Formats: sequence, C-alpha cells, structure tokens
Amino acid sequence: MRSYLVTVLLCMIAVFALPARSQTSATELVIRAHWDDGTTIQGTVTLSKLNTSGPDTVIVTETLTNGSASVSEAMGASTMYNVTLLTATNTQLVKFPITAAMINPNNLQRAESDLVFRKADNSLKSAQIKVSMDF
Repeated sequence: MRSYLVTVLLCMIAVFALPARSQTSATELVIRAHWDDGTTIQGTVTLSKLNTSGPDTVIVTETLTNGSASVSEAMGASTMYNVTLLTATNTQLVKFPITAAMINPNNLQRAESDLVFRKADNSLKSAQIKVSMDF
C-alpha cells in the first residue's frame, strides 16, 4: 500500500510539475468597442508597458477600424501593461491593466475584450473578456 501511494504521488508530481509547453511567441490582442446604440466607436487603442518610474512605454497604437483593433505582441511573464481606448476626439473612454503574471505567456494565444459604452456619458456599460490558451 505504501509503495502504491508513493507511486501515485510521484506520478502526480510529474504531471503537475512539468512546465507548460511553449506554443507561441506572440499573443493576439483584440479589442472591440461599441456604443450602447450599436454603433462602432471610432478612435485609437494603445498598448503600453508600465514602468516603475516615469511614464508608460508605448508599444503600439492602433486605429479602431469598424470599432475593432488587433495586434500580436509577445507578452512578458511578469510585465504589467495598460490598454487605453480613446475616441476620435481624444476622449479617454477606458484605461485598464493586463498581465500574464500568473500563467506562461507563451501559452496565451489570444485575449479579446468586447466593450460597450453608454453614449450619453461615455461610461462603460459592459465588458466581456475572452482568453484562449494552448498547452
């Protein structure tokens, strides 16, 4: 019985201790933004890396096309990022942090944010986040 438990324990350690396989070198980051009346938001979205001192480092700024933008980016394992969404008149609608600190970022294939804003006051009405991973 004791050898059986030791064997089971060793098998569990082997299965759960193995690092996840490296699948991709970049993650597809997608943002979709609409007003609550269904019309798409025109503007830009910026992905920036947070710095411990000084301003964020802008990695990429993309124009929203039909309310959507995407970019492929290699995510750092312990790096914090900010996503900032601006309207065409440079009104900031939202700024939120993202990170891959709790996972192997090489396994993160896609992260998608679908945001709906109230047209009356530019406030966030709803947000849906979807993440796709491959191990």
